[in-house]
Amino acid sequence: MHDIERERLFVTLENLVSDGINWPEPTIDLEVWMLSDYHIIPPEIEEAGSITHPGRFGLFIPKPLIRKEDVFPKLYPYTMFQEDLNNPKYYELIKKFDVSDGVLEVLKSWAERSCKNENKCNRDGMYIPEQCKDGRKCALVLAPHYEDTKFIIKHIEELKFQLKVIWLGGKIKLGIKHLMSVYGTDRKSSKKFLVLHWTPSEVIDSKTMEYVPVTMPRCEDIIVSNNTGCKYELTPLLKYHAHEFESSQHALQSLLRVYFDTSGIQALIDLYDKYEPQILRARDETNLEYDEHAVSRYYNQIACEWLKTNEPAWHKWKPKGEEKEEIYIGGIFPLSGLGRAYLGIMPAAIMAQQAINSNGTILPNHKLIILKSDGQCRADKVMKNFINYYIMQERMIGVLGPACSDTVEPIAGVSKHFRMAVISYSAEGAFLSDRDTYPYFFRTIGENRQYEHVYVRLLHQLNWNRVAALTEDGQKSTEYISHMESMLKENHIELISNKKFPRDRGDTEMHQYLLDLKTKNARIIIADVDDKVAQVIMCEAYRLEVG
Repeated sequence: MHDIERERLFVTLENLVSDGINWPEPTIDLEVWMLSDYHIIPPEIEEAGSITHPGRFGLFIPKPLIRKEDVFPKLYPYTMFQEDLNNPKYYELIKKFDVSDGVLEVLKSWAERSCKNENKCNRDGMYIPEQCKDGRKCALVLAPHYEDTKFIIKHIEELKFQLKVIWLGGKIKLGIKHLMSVYGTDRKSSKKFLVLHWTPSEVIDSKTMEYVPVTMPRCEDIIVSNNTGCKYELTPLLKYHAHEFESSQHALQSLLRVYFDTSGIQALIDLYDKYEPQILRARDETNLEYDEHAVSRYYNQIACEWLKTNEPAWHKWKPKGEEKEEIYIGGIFPLSGLGRAYLGIMPAAIMAQQAINSNGTILPNHKLIILKSDGQCRADKVMKNFINYYIMQERMIGVLGPACSDTVEPIAGVSKHFRMAVISYSAEGAFLSDRDTYPYFFRTIGENRQYEHVYVRLLHQLNWNRVAALTEDGQKSTEYISHMESMLKENHIELISNKKFPRDRGDTEMHQYLLDLKTKNARIIIADVDDKVAQVIMCEAYRLEVG
């Protein structure tokens, strides 16, 4: 399969590679949409962090076209545009997104038509799949440049979307404006259309018109994502520069600091809205004010006005003498929801931070800052904190935590896609040692399979030859006990029971589990559980005189 997205990235990055004599032109690329699993980075170029928060592509419906009488779900799923033979109302819905030939003729005059070079669309610059031919109705999608959005063809082919696409390039706003003039003011009309675009952008994030997103399929649900990349999920927007650029440290330090936060991006979009009427007139060949060169002048004017009105934002980009660069580690600590014994973890991390920063030989040019968040040893909280740290991106070198093996597994699994190190101070699960599955996971303690040797030596030392185990069901971190059984047998120690209790058990059920162990004459019990469960077990064991 022709890997269009990785090829595009390869060409993009190769543009920054010099011939070994001269500086490459261009030397800097400020916005590379980086695939999470792309690793073919030329050694002659370097990453310089994010330019802004992550972006994504999507299908959007202009909100003014959604009427009260439309029987739409609150969320607009992509399945709305997959033919449903069992639903007669489906065809009524799809008709609402189909435009008349007369309206379409106007759009064709603005079509980019570059897709004809790849034989993907007709002479009018439209892609019409087989399911939309022979008079069958399909929703119209307005798209910008073909090279940026041609991935939609493969998605339509795989998912059998009832969609047809016309690429308008830089004139997409002209197309949107025209369709809104036809359908937006007619309250009797129920017509709508779709826009394929990315966000943040001057199209989707403009204050002049709101859009409602279509909920797109997950990356893993689209087979051709291996070819097109995960277009509908958050993608880092990274800066890259040629290696030669490092010879100018002052400029390099400025580049590293360049970052547009949400307010900065919105300020740019607001300025675009201000100049949009002039830009659209300059783009339209049918207009007397048509001037192809004027468009770039308007964009330069937008940039100039932004610099004049946002000095506090870009002032942060200027290097300040010998000031150390701040780098961040996102800390995920059990600040609540667990026992008091866990409350010392965060202060210990802060003490380590202070020790590193006070030692000029460890990070001589950087200042380490550990950010704090409460993971509560809950998977949802931990993932939320991880996502928040990932979105920050700038100089975020990794995540410290969380405390529990079962909550670290999800973020350790996805960290390889985001290339963000996850360092745990207490996750002991042996399964996390798989370097192929968790290449970006590290820890400061050993895995719990090392306990096997400790238990064998300890049991021998105490002359105990019968032992039982009690663990929580579904906990991968306690699987070492099952692996330990063969080692115990080799050393003439019998594991008489390896009992698991459900997570939602009550004190009464725990009484029964211990009673079962007592009937098996279990006196030595390995209970790998958290503090709260340990308290219940000790209490019930005391009452039953077990152990």
